[in-house]
Amino acid sequence: MNDANQIIRLQFRRRQAGHTWVAGNALLTVLFCLSTWAPDALAAKLQPATAQAWDRYLQWADKRVQRELSDPHAFLAEDFFPPQEKAAVKQRLEAGEVVVKHMPSPVPKDEWFAIRDGEIHHWWGAILVPGAKLPELLKFLQDYDHHAGKFADVERSRLLSRDGNRYCFFFRLKRSKAFVTAIYNTEQECVYTAHSATRESSRSVASRIAEVDDPGTPTEREKPPGDDQGFMWRLVSWWRFEQTNRGVIVEVETASLSRDIPTIVKLIPGVSSYIRSTPRESLESILRTIRNYGQSLK
Repeated sequence: MNDANQIIRLQFRRRQAGHTWVAGNALLTVLFCLSTWAPDALAAKLQPATAQAWDRYLQWADKRVQRELSDPHAFLAEDFFPPQEKAAVKQRLEAGEVVVKHMPSPVPKDEWFAIRDGEIHHWWGAILVPGAKLPELLKFLQDYDHHAGKFADVERSRLLSRDGNRYCFFFRLKRSKAFVTAIYNTEQECVYTAHSATRESSRSVASRIAEVDDPGTPTEREKPPGDDQGFMWRLVSWWRFEQTNRGVIVEVETASLSRDIPTIVKLIPGVSSYIRSTPRESLESILRTIRNYGQSLK
């Protein structure tokens, strides 16, 4: 009986070793393929149909934001949340939290909408900057020459021009996660609108986004916009600021367009999570920076 058990155990170990060998070879094969295919797999080109779908989405989002800003009885985006959610957001803000949520689609219910070869990432976030004053906070945000070194994503910053409440600026952005890092040279325009002495809004849009190849080296160059790894093709944000007795509530809603995620790209470590989670993490980082610097402006 003992001999039979030993034979069974030996056969089981041989099968287990065989499965391990097969799995190991399969993994090596996948890794070899990825090392060979990764540059091509990561390459992506913004297609006209994808850009057109983004433009439609952006029009709907803009209309919704303008409709809310025109409401005489509300101002902040959270004012339009369901009552229970609105109360929860207020409680979390007063507790000092950074509140972030995925935004529902602005596409009308009677419209059919699909975006091929791309993904839209639409997020909203808010903070309360305790004790801050709106004029000082806006002055800090409009100092585009000095955003680098304060905001984690911004490597370089420069104000290009100003015309009243319209600011044009250059940001060199760095987005990193896991094994993936991307550097972008961007040109953006932000227009501020004063609604009252205690309320301000702005809309910022990237007019140009160029991914940088070999950044910081003698061979550094810009890839053609829309013909790169496809991590960020479009970027727009809507801001709302409201002075309260406790400080300034800052809300920012962002929408961005990236490539979709084909199966081969999903196998490359870090890429899928980079594309889908980086917009949210960047938003959280921006809000934390504003709160930290905003409190020092008192």
